[in-house]
Amino acid sequence: MNNITAFTIGVATAFFAIFSISILFRRKRLSRFQTILGCIMAVWCVWMVKDLVLTLPGMYREDVLNWIFIIDGWSALTYMALIFEVVKPGWLTWGRLLLSAIPFAVFTVAYALWPGMMVIYAYAAFLWCFSWTIVIIGYVRMKKTLTYLHDNFSNTDKIDVSWLRPVFFFCIIGQLLWLAVSFWSSLLVDTVYYVVAMALWLMVLHYCRNFRPVTVSADSLGHEAGKKKKATPLPEGVLEQVVEEKELYLNKNLTVGDLAKILGTNRTYVSNYLSQQLGLTFYDYINRLRIERVSIPMIRDHPEFTFEHVANESGFASLSTFRRAFLKITGQTPSQFAASLDNA
Repeated sequence: MNNITAFTIGVATAFFAIFSISILFRRKRLSRFQTILGCIMAVWCVWMVKDLVLTLPGMYREDVLNWIFIIDGWSALTYMALIFEVVKPGWLTWGRLLLSAIPFAVFTVAYALWPGMMVIYAYAAFLWCFSWTIVIIGYVRMKKTLTYLHDNFSNTDKIDVSWLRPVFFFCIIGQLLWLAVSFWSSLLVDTVYYVVAMALWLMVLHYCRNFRPVTVSADSLGHEAGKKKKATPLPEGVLEQVVEEKELYLNKNLTVGDLAKILGTNRTYVSNYLSQQLGLTFYDYINRLRIERVSIPMIRDHPEFTFEHVANESGFASLSTFRRAFLKITGQTPSQFAASLDNA
């Protein structure tokens, strides 16, 4: 079993090293988010290397395991860095990172001075509270970000943060497994933990490949406050008429700001009109028009067209977004809808 664990640790080390290098050194221009993600991969690579000491003869003992536990606890900062950079880009600074690291440093020094299980138990309790705080704050911020995105963008393919939901779930599972590894150590449980860690980060890397964080702040709408008196409130029906006559929904990257400019008003009036008069977000309103005005007639009249072609002609930026919108609006997938036409 020792050989299997050593092999798994080696694979995990290579996994994080490869992704760290590919992110940090194989791209000509790195965004802030990509830089942070690449650094997180590098940190995890170092953490994996240190675990190789456990596979050496006579090293799988309580004092070594406790120190591994103390050091591994610092990994919570990487989760914080990732989640906060997704839901609140720009919040993370060196100052805030160092401030957040103070409790970890205190527990590390405390264990060095008084190596005992009381420090370990207190550290575990702190890590549990810290992790849940990050998850709760991250979830609340994610919901606010999703609301902002749906109120302002018709295409959220590269800025959507809903992928954090499964990440939160796996983070909780990973946290529970990590605690189990820490207090009921065995080579088998350790091996399972490394596999789960790689699976979690592989999922994160998949979603982060083209992800572009969007800042949600008061100033995003605040700059219109000075213009609010000059802006024209929307008479009933005008917005719908303009959008449909000009076929604005065919613009893949249409934003609420674009629509407000065309209507001669501001984003606040547009968002309020959609929510109060139509009961829809900007995102849902535009996607509904794309499905009802283009997608459904095209599938009905041109069964030879591929769904990818239909999605593109309807104004969707991706096939996956088209399928989700079609299912939400019609209650059927595009394939099911097409099949129902054939059977009619």
